[in-house]
Amino acid sequence: MARLSGTQRIMEVGIMLSCTCAFFLLIALATFHPSDPGWSQAGLNNEVSNLMGPIGAWVADIFLFTFGITAYTVPFVLAFCGWYIFLHIRNPKQLDFLTISLRIIGALLLVFGFTGLASMNFDDFYSVSAGGAMGDIIGAALVPHFSFVGTVLLLLCFFCTGFTLSTGISWISIIDNLGAFTITQAKAVAKLPIKVQQLSLPDFSSNKLEDQSNTETEQASKQKVNITSLRAEPPKSTSSSSLKETQAFTIPDTVFEVDESLNASPVEKPTIEVNQQRANTESSKASKVPDKIHDLKDVEQAVRATQVDKPEVIGEMPSFDLLQRADKVKNPISPDELEQVSRLLEEKLRDFNVEAQVTDVLPGPVITRFELELAPGVKVSKITSLSVDLARAMLATRVRVVEVIPGKSVIGLELPNKHREMVRLSEVISTNEFQDSKSPLTMVLGADISGNPVVVDLGKMPHLLVAGTTGSGKSVGVNVMILSLLYKSTPEDVRLIMIDPKMLELSVYEGIPHLLAEVVTDMKEASNALRWCVGEMERRYRLMSALGVRNLAGYNKKIAEAKASGEPILDPLWKSEESMEDSAPELDKLPSIVVVVDEFADMMMIVGKKVEELIARIAQKARAAGIHLILATQRPSVDVITGLIKANIPTRIAFQVSSKIDSRTILDQQGAESLLGMGDMLYNPPGTSITTRVHGAFVDDHEVHAVVADWKARGEPQYIDEILNGESTGEILLPGEQAENEDQEFDAFYDEAVAFVTQTRKASVSSVQRKFRIGYNRAARLVEQMEQSGVVSSPGHNGNREVLAQAPPKD
Repeated sequence: MARLSGTQRIMEVGIMLSCTCAFFLLIALATFHPSDPGWSQAGLNNEVSNLMGPIGAWVADIFLFTFGITAYTVPFVLAFCGWYIFLHIRNPKQLDFLTISLRIIGALLLVFGFTGLASMNFDDFYSVSAGGAMGDIIGAALVPHFSFVGTVLLLLCFFCTGFTLSTGISWISIIDNLGAFTITQAKAVAKLPIKVQQLSLPDFSSNKLEDQSNTETEQASKQKVNITSLRAEPPKSTSSSSLKETQAFTIPDTVFEVDESLNASPVEKPTIEVNQQRANTESSKASKVPDKIHDLKDVEQAVRATQVDKPEVIGEMPSFDLLQRADKVKNPISPDELEQVSRLLEEKLRDFNVEAQVTDVLPGPVITRFELELAPGVKVSKITSLSVDLARAMLATRVRVVEVIPGKSVIGLELPNKHREMVRLSEVISTNEFQDSKSPLTMVLGADISGNPVVVDLGKMPHLLVAGTTGSGKSVGVNVMILSLLYKSTPEDVRLIMIDPKMLELSVYEGIPHLLAEVVTDMKEASNALRWCVGEMERRYRLMSALGVRNLAGYNKKIAEAKASGEPILDPLWKSEESMEDSAPELDKLPSIVVVVDEFADMMMIVGKKVEELIARIAQKARAAGIHLILATQRPSVDVITGLIKANIPTRIAFQVSSKIDSRTILDQQGAESLLGMGDMLYNPPGTSITTRVHGAFVDDHEVHAVVADWKARGEPQYIDEILNGESTGEILLPGEQAENEDQEFDAFYDEAVAFVTQTRKASVSSVQRKFRIGYNRAARLVEQMEQSGVVSSPGHNGNREVLAQAPPKD
């Protein structure tokens, strides 16, 4: 039996106290009698009628005297507090104290508003004011200053604000739902006379019955549902007449995703809408689908038959309400100020003997770009060399020079704004660019210099290198990319492998259903995970070769078509002697795999060159197999970002760095040293060397925890143990690498060398080299084989080895 921690003990005691107080106060208020002795009166009877006794009578009298009729809500508030503590007792770290504070403030505003309104508008209750003493005090304090109408309006504002803060329910959504319900009911009432006129007595003649049964059979056959077509693409045109013909059938315990253009009116239950066949337009307009019970059953059977081979669906994507909304405060820069800065910039350039004219100004959320047209004969390199002097002259922290602007003959000078706007993830993720993207690997980066959203596709990159100094916003940028994938794809589409050497940044994602393995913190397990990716890549290539497809999208399409036709494809790589199953299993959809490495410099230092070769092997071949890399590092040096890695990962992101050398190491060009930090980045898209400046989106820790908790509640991850175990086969080993269980080929001098070392108790490479007159490399290899066999120890701090084995006995 697991013991509770100190915090959990306090929380469990709080649950018991809140529930006890709630029941006590509820019974005391329910059985209150004005004749009982209490705090505000002496009482008329000696006997107390309150079920909670004299103490209950006193407590009920105090609450009613203070709050009036609002006192009856206090027990339910206490019960809600106990329920809220109960939800978080298993994981106290998930408590959001900001949300708790807002709920408390909202509850106080609710009490102030409701007691004041009750005191001013309702009659007395049990010889006390309806709003209690608190309501009387609030009304007496506000009426002399705001009058009766103004006080009521102010208290209503308090009540509505407190309701939103305490419950999190939006009044706008309430109004929208009420309006939608009113419109729906109004349409139903308007159609009621037409339906009444169409009602008639049935004709029981045999001919009429046969015609009616035939008509119903034809209409039932037309009601067959094709869920795949509804999900794949919306209808090309939807007119008002076709919307009128659409029938909505509510299927219990089934969730479907239907295009928004098909919804005739908003509904609360998950529905699927069935369109009539439009081969004969006039006849379909004239015919009406009768509301028969057996028609509904036919549709239900068709829907369930279609869902037999469907994988289990987790549900819709997480709600945008989990993310904090952006506080859009526009940059307070007037056109006059921009004109003044433009003239000042031209003047400062003339001080440095550079003639240029500002042709256009592009203000943005973080920086403002001034486009300059240089005089004939002025080199761009001269402007670039003056960036530091221009920053000093313009009283700016940094000035970045954009030497080439595609499609224009001007250069750009980017100056930071005085008031910097924050680009939030919720602002970018709700745009059409992200929502309309079909790729499950769609990621959010942020906004460009004009404030337009920057949304990229990891599948087209197909790998990404992220580098920047500590504190430049690199970790936040990686979190934004991961959350973008969690908002865009289900575990059926994308699976993740996360490697976190720092054990801080990615550990929050532990337990989400997208993970293929636990978040890796041991670098030896990290190399095993990369080696497993190489093996999975090779396996996928053999499957695609057997099926005759070129990439993962073609493979999944062929698998889906085969299942839809009722002829699933069996695994062509299945071997009876290697499997416990009697027959080959059916092939299923393969998800894309995204490997996220938060700090691969630490991994390369610990594991060594093997990691670089594994990364290069994945980067070279894994695009068509659907395996993608996101590598992040805070040490952009040539020994970390090697030429082998740069050659295979052309898509790179550079955050703020300390020098031009680091910028050239990442992007092969300077510019990252002039960034402002806090998510400011240069994005080098695939297929071009022209960088794009992006202001990275910001996401807070509590937003990450909220999205992760939402996915954890949907399902548990299904880990693959082989990823971290390091079970390597010959096909996934690097050149020159041997499996652990593979017998090594020992040198011909090995036995003699072991005898020499154990007798002389000297395990140096030079002694073995002199004794057997062999080269240094061969002697070193002999000593390493002895170390692997346990004959000698590994070299110590001074380079000496200890002989562990005993000398062989002499004959």
